Amino acid sequence: MWEHLLEQVPMWSLAVYVVLIGIELTLEFVEKRHEYALNDSLCSLSTGVAYVTIRTMMKGFMLGLLMLAYHISPLKIESNWVTFALCYVVVDFLVYCYHRSVHEVRLGWAAHVVHHSSQKYNLGATAFRQSFAEPFIEPWFFVPAALMGFDPIMTLFALETNLIYMFWVHMRRVKKLPPFIEYIFSTPSHHRVHHANNVQYLDKNYGGTFIIWDRLLGTFAEEKEEPVFGILQQLDTHNPVKASLHSWKDLFHDVRHAKGLRNKIAYLFMPPGWAPDGQGMTTRERQSSHASTGMAE
Repeated sequence: MWEHLLEQVPMWSLAVYVVLIGIELTLEFVEKRHEYALNDSLCSLSTGVAYVTIRTMMKGFMLGLLMLAYHISPLKIESNWVTFALCYVVVDFLVYCYHRSVHEVRLGWAAHVVHHSSQKYNLGATAFRQSFAEPFIEPWFFVPAALMGFDPIMTLFALETNLIYMFWVHMRRVKKLPPFIEYIFSTPSHHRVHHANNVQYLDKNYGGTFIIWDRLLGTFAEEKEEPVFGILQQLDTHNPVKASLHSWKDLFHDVRHAKGLRNKIAYLFMPPGWAPDGQGMTTRERQSSHASTGMAE
């Protein structure tokens, strides 16, 4: 059953994407909101094609990795709709862990930053702006689900379903939803915060389907101030190659010029903004400074 459902995912996702993008583009034309820009959209779609191509090629590796973990695990959980619901919650927590890691570890951020580099926020472009490098990182984070005894095919189906859910939250028109939904689920309001470069919003709201993890683990921020989209040092190009590689170039430069092996390794695994001898400024340090300035005022 799970194999059949997994095979249906591309058709489901295409249907969801086409319908929602069609609605958004229609409203864009009717309301003249200018939320799309041709060069920006083409850049996003180009990186999205590269991501989908590589991720498709890596799917066999990911399945093999999960099957190996499942094989060596002493736990075996029966696959049915009840255990799928439990598996989905576990996978969503692992999505949170993965998402947080690619933000708060510079090696991961070098890959993920392209997804945040658009200064637009929409379904037809921003949601598709993805990194060619993330498919090489992603599989390792979902091994724990297989080690817990969840069937690898069911785990992959849960992950693909989660990714479909995450598509619709890249919307500006949907404001805040009823409080009980906003408290439990990731919503467009939460995800706008995640994509904003306002200091208080940086590295917040990592949740895939559920926002509960952020509330429990101290990474939640409510949308109050109008979000400003993009990254701290905004890109001045719509070239998809430059958009995908600029952060890698900066990382390799820092590693190459760092003194000592310890600092070279630290550049890879410390948070973005870190530098030896306190010369840099991480997100947490920026937020602490911002909060202190606000209290002083």
